[in-house]
Amino acid sequence: MRNQRFHQALEACPLIAIIRGVTPDEIDIVANTLLEAGVRAIEVPLNSPVEPLRSIERLAKIMDGYDAPTICGAGTVLAPEQVESVQNAGGEIIVSPNCDPEVISETLSRGLVSVPGCLTPTEAFRALKAGAKVLKMFPVADFPPQYLESLGAVVSKEILTLAVGGITDANMETYWKAGARGFGLGSNIYAAGDTASQVADKARIMVEAARRVRALGD
Repeated sequence: MRNQRFHQALEACPLIAIIRGVTPDEIDIVANTLLEAGVRAIEVPLNSPVEPLRSIERLAKIMDGYDAPTICGAGTVLAPEQVESVQNAGGEIIVSPNCDPEVISETLSRGLVSVPGCLTPTEAFRALKAGAKVLKMFPVADFPPQYLESLGAVVSKEILTLAVGGITDANMETYWKAGARGFGLGSNIYAAGDTASQVADKARIMVEAARRVRALGD
């Protein structure tokens, strides 16, 4: 159910908005602005300085009432015990910057969507062995797109590969052609303290870029 909704959300718009630094008082306006722009997946990193779990709780309620496939969760999940806290807050995707089989196992045991961070073939296959079906290639833009393409030659096409770290509207198409089928966006779509107008402008640019690459097909 959650995995299906995750894939439906990325089919609609292949972006995950990483809203690091958002506060519980800001989450409503930021989330609604992103949703109105077409974003369907949002994560609040746990290293956000002000009550990230409370922000996730509010975000989950907003998305629960939205008339489209949407999903939210937490980023920078580094320990298995954090998974339960995110689930209790209503989060359904568990995103990490690293590959930790214990976090993956805990996530899957709770029926949540596991998105571990990987970069090397060793990390990718460790994540897959632990049961992950989605790989977050991070920090991807520090390497040429050919690197992602080469990795894709040995990873099953059934695995959803996300490109995260340094993705912009200018390089999104290049990484799509290299095999990415989704993108995590940080400050290019939201930076702490952004106004609703700034978020809307950034989201419009990135969603339009995502629609262009989505039109390229698989």
